[in-house]
Amino acid sequence: MADPARRRALADAFVAEFVGSAAWRATLAVLDGAFPGRGMAAALSRRADELWRTADSLDRKAMARLGVPAWLDDAGMVFDLSAHLAVRAARPAIRERAGRPRASRPYEGAFVVDTLDPLRYHRAVGGPRAPGDLPGEGAPPVPSAEDDDSGVVIVANLTSAGVRVLDSAALWRYAGRVVTGTLHEPARPETRGQVRRVLRALRRVVVVDPDLGLGLCLQLDAERVPRCLLAFGVGRAEGEPRFVRP
Repeated sequence: MADPARRRALADAFVAEFVGSAAWRATLAVLDGAFPGRGMAAALSRRADELWRTADSLDRKAMARLGVPAWLDDAGMVFDLSAHLAVRAARPAIRERAGRPRASRPYEGAFVVDTLDPLRYHRAVGGPRAPGDLPGEGAPPVPSAEDDDSGVVIVANLTSAGVRVLDSAALWRYAGRVVTGTLHEPARPETRGQVRRVLRALRRVVVVDPDLGLGLCLQLDAERVPRCLLAFGVGRAEGEPRFVRP
């Protein structure tokens, strides 16, 4: 990541692939639900092809748009949430009040987990379906590992990752914990194997924090190293997210 040309090539390849994926479409659905009334899905769908050309490189101005200090390491971008930890320490019971997170699959190859409001289903642009719309007894479908290429969009407080500084590895571990805690049911031993298959198939992770107006996008590379090569900030006065890349 120290070589600017190499860094830009990695980011270009990541974004070009990401905007054509099921994870991107699921992200648009979540953004419409998390930030209602802004028409994000429609706007970003129209400009998806030019997204990687208009994303800002990480610098002081880009950091201000994200709202958190950020810098580069060998795997991509790193984010410091220190200023937000104390603020959220007084609100630890959100998940308990909301209930157990559910996994909902809006598109083939992608699913959504909302840890903040599990009963809020983002239906915009074909988003996750309500429990009554699902086949069977309401058990939400999850991606299979057959094509070894799936993604998850997680709606969460990023501070719940439990660390002050979020690098790519910490973000990927956090996503794994959320997926495991959502899909694994101790009373159903078969779900243990299901979780393993889903984690093996996982290639893309997007974490959206509506309170911070921050989204972080990761992807496993060919060596299964997670890299955060795209982030976005959603300001209160802005209609669309501002994307930032290394």
